[in-house]
Order: sequence, then C-alpha cells, then structure tokens
Amino acid sequence: MIVFDLREEARLITYLYPIGACALAFAAAALAPLRLRRRLPEALADSVRPLAVIFGLVTAGLVWVEYDERRQAEALVELCLAGGCTVVEGEVSDVEPVHKISSGGRYTQATYGGYFRIGDTLFAHYPRDFSSYSPANHLRDGDRARAYQSGETLVLVDLTD
Repeated sequence: MIVFDLREEARLITYLYPIGACALAFAAAALAPLRLRRRLPEALADSVRPLAVIFGLVTAGLVWVEYDERRQAEALVELCLAGGCTVVEGEVSDVEPVHKISSGGRYTQATYGGYFRIGDTLFAHYPRDFSSYSPANHLRDGDRARAYQSGETLVLVDLTD
C-alpha cells in the first residue's frame, strides 16, 4: 500500500482557486453592459478591465506552475519505478508525525515537519502550506516500508509485507 506519492502532493495548489475566481469576477464585470457597470463605485468601474487582465495573467501563471509541478512529479515517479532512484527498505522506527517546528513571523508562516527512519536512513518531510499529507503521519514504528528517493526528494513510500 502506498502511503506517500509525490504526484498526490503536487496537486495541492492553494492560490489558484481564489485568484481564478477573482479573474472570472472581474472579467464578468468588464463584459457586463455599461448600465450595470455604472452601479459599481467609480474607481472600480474604471479599473475593472485592467484588473481582469492582471488577474487573468496571474491565473495563467499559476496554472502553468501547477502543470509543470505535476509533470515533474510524474517524471520522478516513472524514474523511480523504472529503477533510477535510491531505494531504502526495512523496518520503520523513530516516527514523529507532522508537527509545528517553528512559529511563524509577522510575514512568514509557521514551519511544519515530521520525520521517520527506515533502517539507518532518516527521512524528514516538510509538507507544503495547509497540508498534512506526509508519510510521517501514516507510518508507525515496526512497519516494514520501502522508500524511493531521488537526490533529496522523497518520491514514494509504500508499506511492504
């Protein structure tokens, strides 16, 4: 059973949805008839079209980043399944589920992370913002697992029997 897959982690974009919704709202307001736009405050009515363009470009950029991240994750998984990654197999120990490592500052978020050990190899995982998807949350001491790693990137972790 796979408990961590980099392809799943690559599906957690957080800013695309609100920015995309704003882009759609501004585009709808920009295409609305003039009599409807006159009901908006004057400053907003004058800036609806530039805002629609700006938010549209930011949305397009976020879509590209998400596509590229997923493509890279799928390529890494394919590489590992073809035997091109480091594989560590053994008994899991020293599991520490994801917890707050550092408190955030005024302009930064808190850092969350967890770790586990397979054999003599320590794997630390820091999930992205607003996510608790981590192998450290699913593994228990004494489980037998196999971890695929490409460089410093943890690609797959699965339980073995």
